[in-house]
Amino acid sequence: MRKGLTLSTRLAILVVSTVVLTAVGVGYLGYRNIAPIAIERTLAALDANTNAQARELSQFVSGTNADLLRVRHIAGVDELIQLSLDPSKHAEGEASLPHLREQFGKRLSHELTVNPDVARYRLVGLADPSADIVRVEREPSGTIRVVPEDELPVASAAAVVRLGISADEDQMLVSAVEIEEVEDRATATQARRPIIRVATPVFTDEGRRFGVLAATIDLRRPFERLTDPALSAARIYVVNERGDYLFHPDGSQLIRSADSTPTRMQQEFPALGKALDGGRWPPAVISNRDGQRFGVAYHPMTVAGAAPLALIEATAERDMIQGPMLVWANSTLVGGSFAVLLAILLSVTFARSLARPLSDMTRAVASIGSDAPLPLPRNAGGEIGVLVEAFSATMQDAREKTAALRHEKEVFESITNAMAEAVLLVDTDGSVSYENPAAVALRTSPTGITGPNWERSIELFQTDSMTPLPIEKRPGRRALTGELVDRFELVVHVLGSDKVVDVSGNARPIRDAEGAISGAVVVFSDVSELKETERRLHQAQKLEAIGQLTGGVAHDFNNMLTVISGTAEILLDELADRPDLVTIAKMIDQAAERGADLTRQLLAFARKQPLQPRSIDVNTVVSNIKQLLRPTIGEHIAIDTLLDPELEPALIDPSQLSSALLNLAVNARDAMPDGGRLLLETANVAFDADYAAHYPEVRPGRYVMIAVSDSGSGMAPNVLEKAFEPFFTTKSVGQGTGLGLSMVYGFVKQSNGHIQIYSEERHGTTIRLYLPRAESGADPTLQTAPVEGGTETILLVEDDELVRNFALAQLRGLGYRTIAAEDGASALAEVRRGTPFDLLLTDIVMPGGMNGRELADEIARLRPVKVLYTSGYTENAIVHHGRLDPGVLLLSKPFRRADLARLVRAALNRADHHPPGDTTGTDRKRAAT
Repeated sequence: MRKGLTLSTRLAILVVSTVVLTAVGVGYLGYRNIAPIAIERTLAALDANTNAQARELSQFVSGTNADLLRVRHIAGVDELIQLSLDPSKHAEGEASLPHLREQFGKRLSHELTVNPDVARYRLVGLADPSADIVRVEREPSGTIRVVPEDELPVASAAAVVRLGISADEDQMLVSAVEIEEVEDRATATQARRPIIRVATPVFTDEGRRFGVLAATIDLRRPFERLTDPALSAARIYVVNERGDYLFHPDGSQLIRSADSTPTRMQQEFPALGKALDGGRWPPAVISNRDGQRFGVAYHPMTVAGAAPLALIEATAERDMIQGPMLVWANSTLVGGSFAVLLAILLSVTFARSLARPLSDMTRAVASIGSDAPLPLPRNAGGEIGVLVEAFSATMQDAREKTAALRHEKEVFESITNAMAEAVLLVDTDGSVSYENPAAVALRTSPTGITGPNWERSIELFQTDSMTPLPIEKRPGRRALTGELVDRFELVVHVLGSDKVVDVSGNARPIRDAEGAISGAVVVFSDVSELKETERRLHQAQKLEAIGQLTGGVAHDFNNMLTVISGTAEILLDELADRPDLVTIAKMIDQAAERGADLTRQLLAFARKQPLQPRSIDVNTVVSNIKQLLRPTIGEHIAIDTLLDPELEPALIDPSQLSSALLNLAVNARDAMPDGGRLLLETANVAFDADYAAHYPEVRPGRYVMIAVSDSGSGMAPNVLEKAFEPFFTTKSVGQGTGLGLSMVYGFVKQSNGHIQIYSEERHGTTIRLYLPRAESGADPTLQTAPVEGGTETILLVEDDELVRNFALAQLRGLGYRTIAAEDGASALAEVRRGTPFDLLLTDIVMPGGMNGRELADEIARLRPVKVLYTSGYTENAIVHHGRLDPGVLLLSKPFRRADLARLVRAALNRADHHPPGDTTGTDRKRAAT
């Protein structure tokens, strides 16, 4: 280590010499006068400080207006307005006017809690300006209360209406400053406070002016915060537009009441009277009424185009003039120059021992931010050598720790950036200090607009999407108290848009080395798709339950209806000469038919009806339906068609399609009681993969579209959501079963099609059916065979005795010979005995472990057989994917005599039945012939 003066000694000599010489220079040259400069700078400081505080007051009042506008658009306000205008619009099950007032009052109470300088929120209607609709106020004790209904009438309500009635929507109007007397209910004492009112108009959904939403600001606390003058000797005043003191440093000259004589600014500073007239007044030195000179700055507080008050800051001229400052300012140049020259001489003296090591150290410090090696001085002695060694070790350790921290930061950011969940870091104040890209995407509106930060971009609600989530209940706030939050479900609403996201939140506190909570980490998972999946699963389970119920009921119910309707048909034929009994028989027949229709609709909705799709010309079906609709829907409704001449054929069951279109037309008629227009359209459409991605049940490809549109009353959103649910109807009791649209929905879905409904209140409804396109041209129209009997022998297999006896009677009435069996085993016994017959007519669902399809297969293995099935519920024995198996004839229960005759004859004219995998049926048939 080199010997000589230490660095501390040399620095001490340099500093002492410089300080001594500087002090002598300052003491010698420090008494020059710079009063004009001091006054100018002081006035500038006064002006800047007054302007800043006036602007802060203005921003405070404007912020209150922003709170009013936000409160105007909270959920429930529109319902409160509607019920306040017309209480008769209250519907059973919906919130009542007192309940809406209570909810709105609670929200306003929350706003008062977070805005301690607001004394009162109130909503006043134009219909009765003498009383508030809702008023929430802060008492002098600080208690916030929702004013009860009997205290709502108040004289100041009319003043609020006059203030806000002339404003446009979302416009703010500000009143003049007033002195309000308030009573402390706890101590029964009177207090006075300066207030200012901020009001904005409230309009109904139809754009009519409803009333005024107003806030009363207590100016005492804002005035008390005006305690930061530019100079310690300066004084701050606040005056109204007339010059009356609202805030005075000594508090003795304030307005005490409406009838007191105030002390005005013009009386104390006459020259400031011009400021009231002109609004803008430059800072200047003026005289007060006693002739004393003051430096004064004046700034009005401007908000919403008005200037209800102004700030004044004044200081005595003698306090502005600082003689030593002037002397010091003039002498600094000479003394500083002398000190600099001496410092240069001293630096030269020690240059050899200090310059080179210090230069090296300077370069080393400058290169700290880079990864290059540090250019530390070599062979340095004395304290510099020790400093170099310590600095080198410290910097090496710092670089290693910095690299480790940088690596951890990069890993953390890589992980959070790759996460689909929103990750937030919350500081101890509850503010979000970090958010990953998923969090930014969560608070981004569908139009791509992202707010400035998390707190100002979103609003949190409980799972009902209506109740705001209190701040203390938020996951981040709870974690800051040490609570571990898991799977806390809430709803995020992105402000300024209709984006609503269901999320599940988890939160954990972050602790420092001492174990104290220094923040929190919050993770939000988007569970909207999970919620939607749960909803769809619930809907599917509901449909499945209805389907199971329908299947259980349909079989037995259709058996009973078969007997009832058939018996009624016989009675109608036998009692033709008894009009009184014919009427009764017709009633029985009509009731049975209605029961059959109800069962068919239930099976259609549950997608368990047997369909017989074929390639058809949809335009022909629509044209035929149009002819049938005229007597059904009445002359007061115009029926139009818009048919695509290039329409492709559709693969669909024509009879079920006709029923669906008839149901839609009847619904349209009921929506137009006073007349209107019904439009039937057809067109070719194609669904691409993007469309199918939004509707998983839809397959991409070409479809045939039928649209049924009406100009009726339309549907409200809550009705539209339930339109396809079974038994849901808006019609009065006895006017509908609620199964019409459900049947259409089930039929289209079972046919591998797609259905969409579009409706808007007072603008009508359009329902579009998308039917699968047929690969071949339209099949020829089937001709209805004439009703005829025969002499063949029919083996009838039916487990229900009533139905069996009825069918036997009908068959014998048609001339057929019959053999009856109650189950599959009995029928097989007849076949094995060699009993001859020409047709097997069998029920599908039977006891004994063998259904109709299995019986037909067993008999076909023993002998050639023609088969006609009958059932009220197929249970997939001859129906797969909702469609009859190829070559199968089905007589659906309940059936009429004509249906029985026609299908028996059709079955006798068909080829023999062959079981699956049978290769001998053809040879057996040839051998039989």
